[in-house]
Amino acid sequence: MSEVKEPLLTSSLRNRTKSTHGKLDEHLMGLGLFSDKEKYKIFLTLQYHIHQDAHHLYTHPQLARFIPNLQLRNRFDKVKEDMQDLEVPLPQAIKAPLITDISAAVGALYVVEGSKLGAKYLLHYVSMIGLSDQYGAKHLGADDEGRGASWRSFQSAIDTADIDIPVAVQAAEQTFSRVFDHVRHVTG
Repeated sequence: MSEVKEPLLTSSLRNRTKSTHGKLDEHLMGLGLFSDKEKYKIFLTLQYHIHQDAHHLYTHPQLARFIPNLQLRNRFDKVKEDMQDLEVPLPQAIKAPLITDISAAVGALYVVEGSKLGAKYLLHYVSMIGLSDQYGAKHLGADDEGRGASWRSFQSAIDTADIDIPVAVQAAEQTFSRVFDHVRHVTG
């Protein structure tokens, strides 16, 4: 009898969060946050909260053992630089959830790291309002190794790690839900 092979973690994460992810993308695009600089400033505030939530994961010693260039992947400082470029005041911090479970941390990082793939398209939109990965939209730029290569190395690392898939999927869903909470907060 042949052994049934568990699907790769990233495939499970993508398939099980597809609906939530799609609703979030549709909602964000519907807000017109890339139509002018004032609306984009709202997007930057949203990004600040998202990356503040994830900031502690990029220094997690257990994650650093198997995710290459973990600290270099963190875009929180670039978000703050973009806010400084556009003179957006740093918002009052919202208490971030502390994620210590490795599988949950991977699920949360999947959401944040995956957003870098879509950032390529967002750069196109913000270029029409005078911003770039050099000014005002640095956090949307590719990692040093390149957008695709960075994603593939992240994907390979988490797919080969010993991760509890249901826990990771639940954490990814919770992260998307938290992003929706941040959207409501900043657009309220």
